[in-house]
Amino acid sequence: MATIDHYQHAHVADVRASRHRRRIRRTGDLVTGLGPTIAGANVIMQLANPRVGYGVVESRVDSGSAVKHPIKRSRTTGTFLAVALLGDDEDRRYVHDELKRVHDLVYSTAESPVRYSANDSRLQLWVAICLLKYFIDQYELLYGRLTVAEKERIIADARWLGTTLNVRPDQWPSSYRQLQEYWDDQLGDMAIDPPVRDLLQQLSDLSFLRHRFGTAGTVAHKVLGRPMNYLINAGLPPEFRDMMQWRWGPGDERLYARTLRVARALDPATGRLMRGMLFTYVLDMRLRRRLGLKVF
Repeated sequence: MATIDHYQHAHVADVRASRHRRRIRRTGDLVTGLGPTIAGANVIMQLANPRVGYGVVESRVDSGSAVKHPIKRSRTTGTFLAVALLGDDEDRRYVHDELKRVHDLVYSTAESPVRYSANDSRLQLWVAICLLKYFIDQYELLYGRLTVAEKERIIADARWLGTTLNVRPDQWPSSYRQLQEYWDDQLGDMAIDPPVRDLLQQLSDLSFLRHRFGTAGTVAHKVLGRPMNYLINAGLPPEFRDMMQWRWGPGDERLYARTLRVARALDPATGRLMRGMLFTYVLDMRLRRRLGLKVF
């Protein structure tokens, strides 16, 4: 049976005894320095839902495109995550309304292969559950499995990832068991068609930068594209890796084991930095609102 836990890696041991393991009280405590390296893998999981995937590929909202505006897209995604996890009720209401306004413009046409609306709460629930998996994965890959009590606390706390979008409170799983049942049920409907796969490949190996930034983008693609693609591949559960038609062998596994050991050693510093950035995103959003600047 498929599982939402990320333990496809044979080398990932239970390291809960690590002196660096934090007590997990809320979702934000799961943030580690490993997070940026598996963010692309989580995007692939989200877009593996065909209606989400085609919604992104066909989106007419150029201002939110990761290909055309990668820096802005990174900022707005970080703002959403930070507000959902750390913001107050007013922050979340504002982000909810702003995202609804943007998503109102994303819907299928007569030519679309599948029917979709970006404000469909069922699609947003899948995206939000994938984001929850992003937080769980980065922590468990470094520090081992969460305890049963920690999982239940996280499920309750992470509901804001859904309700700050368009997900109703009653749609959010009330327990980790319900989360697992939802994940298992959804996997059967996942598929990555060629147009979506092409976009995800460009994002994964940074080849989109060649068109966006010319010579500088080409250099970035050639220098950073392969290691970035490797890290994203490493962060994918096997079923999604198969959908991307990527390979993964024993040599890749051994290299990632070493990568995780380094990431674990650095995480007391890098993890603290990443958690601090979440607070920065909330403060940035509040300042932009106060100054009348556009947030999304």
